Amino acid sequence: MKKLLALLMATTMLVACGGGSNGGTEATTETNNETATTTESTESGTSEKKDHYNFYGIYKVDGTYFQQEAAGLEAKLKEYCDNAGVSYTWHYLTCDNDPEKCMNQVDNAIADKADAIFICVPDQTMSQAVVDACKASDTLVVAVDDGLIDGDGNKIVPWFGIDAFNIGYSISEWLANYAIDNGLVDDPETGLLYMTMNTVSSCVPRTEGEKAAWAEIVGDKMVDRTFEADYPTTQEDAYTNGMAVLTGHPEIKRWMTMGASEADSKGIGAALEELGLDDVSIVTSTGCSDMDEQWDAGNYAVCKAAATGVMEYLLNGKEIPLEYATPAVIVTPENYREFVPADK
Repeated sequence: MKKLLALLMATTMLVACGGGSNGGTEATTETNNETATTTESTESGTSEKKDHYNFYGIYKVDGTYFQQEAAGLEAKLKEYCDNAGVSYTWHYLTCDNDPEKCMNQVDNAIADKADAIFICVPDQTMSQAVVDACKASDTLVVAVDDGLIDGDGNKIVPWFGIDAFNIGYSISEWLANYAIDNGLVDDPETGLLYMTMNTVSSCVPRTEGEKAAWAEIVGDKMVDRTFEADYPTTQEDAYTNGMAVLTGHPEIKRWMTMGASEADSKGIGAALEELGLDDVSIVTSTGCSDMDEQWDAGNYAVCKAAATGVMEYLLNGKEIPLEYATPAVIVTPENYREFVPADK
């Protein structure tokens, strides 16, 4: 069976949880025209239009996904500012998955009189601390990708990300039908592996969606050949933890994998290749950071929606929606040229 990589994207990009890190960078850009805001809550009518905006994007790692999302945010912010005849400053910061460093960056942004902070925290248990600091200084903060949540998992500031459950459901639906059509469900040497990220709230629903679709379509026919490997964040973690499952079950000669981010598809893909199982296995990915053509900043759903929500609030006093979730698109070897440039 030919090796197959199926990529699941959210409109023009999905993965929200992976990435390597080269952190600590700051990019500052100013336009000739600028706009800014004061922020209290996201209720309509609470903002005041200013001549200049000072924006911060604070991300947990400096991966390709976050770099390109930040570029999309800045592009949309610039569009709004240019149209309004105001100026802006944009700062892109990363914290190397270090909560203390992230909190220091938030404090520095507040001290710099940031008008809005777009943030993806490295540890969601710090959510309340971030919100409290911003609230005390009347600084607008919105979450991108990973939500700022309370102890019960409820979002406590506006969040812009992906429709995680349905994205997981969509990729599992595709894989389940593929497995049935190719006789893999009843093959005793074929196994199913879920690569999970149980400590990241935005990733958990992806796996829940995957399991729900699989149960509806396949049922329990492969329950004795179904396994899980949890990993914190990185491709290296996914490789190490996934490899432990693969080598622990030598009776499985062919694997089908589903995961929570692009990091796990790369990690488990490397493990399968090392074991010589890549040509007969199927790796799916909830994300496509390397598919450059999708990153037209004007079209990327998450960053476009986040920037639009903030700017409509700052310029026009419109309420920011509490949640925005972008849907999924299935990318396969049959249609991937619709999303990948011809030279890739």
